[in-house]
Amino acid sequence: MKLAKKLSTAILLSAAFAGCALAPANHDGGDAPRTAAIVPLKAQRPVLGLVLGAGGARGFAHVGVVKALEAAGLEADVVVGTSSGALVASFYAGGMKARALEAMALELEDSDIFDFTVFGPGVVEGARLQHYVNRALNGRVIEALGKPFAAVAAEQGSGRMAVFNRGNTGIAVRASASVPKFFWPVLINGQSYVDGGVASRVPAALAREMGADVVVAVDISRRTGGNVDAADVVIRPATVRSRINDFQHRQANIMAGEEAARAVVEQIHQRIAAVAARKARTAAVDGSMAAR
Repeated sequence: MKLAKKLSTAILLSAAFAGCALAPANHDGGDAPRTAAIVPLKAQRPVLGLVLGAGGARGFAHVGVVKALEAAGLEADVVVGTSSGALVASFYAGGMKARALEAMALELEDSDIFDFTVFGPGVVEGARLQHYVNRALNGRVIEALGKPFAAVAAEQGSGRMAVFNRGNTGIAVRASASVPKFFWPVLINGQSYVDGGVASRVPAALAREMGADVVVAVDISRRTGGNVDAADVVIRPATVRSRINDFQHRQANIMAGEEAARAVVEQIHQRIAAVAARKARTAAVDGSMAAR
């Protein structure tokens, strides 16, 4: 009888824990990620936008891209990220330089961002990724990162694109990176969100909407489409294929990103110079008209 009672209790406790695990928390607090009206960044100089696309563990290539751009004296003014691209983009928007990004990438363990579960709609809950991002950014919300930043997610079911440009950065990145069937979907104000790549793998047009005169997009998906055509310059690193939680090729992918970005640095400079000349002409005409 005692054994039977213990077994019954264990089963009830297991069922209770399983019930909790099957119910994602609804993020509906005041800092929940949200979409605010986009106010384009305006400047007399050319505004550079950087868009980091989806691609799982191949996203280490984004770190190499930032290294090459920084070495060439190029710094983005507005930043957009999808999935693994949103992770790197959030850190970059938060002020991290290439050296810090590379150090984080090389030190990253899968246990830092993957909290595997037995129950639920995916094998990874995602809270660990959320906390990793927020710790690295000292808890700053998106609007406090220093650069205009947007994380792209997709509404579960409809696949419609969601743009998170305000609120909790970690939750926004978690939603953007929640690959269906691998990560749990993220519930925000009653709506479930999944990986942004479902809606747009490389949302280059969004950077333009945010005010970028020159848009540089990084496509690590090895697939056509994905809205990348709206970019002025597209970087396609020759990354090593790997599973989403396989980090063994991180160094090779960082180098691939760096090499691919170096190959287009001159093209980016030319685009910026053309925009600068156009803005100078416009300013001169406006000044002349004002003087009359």
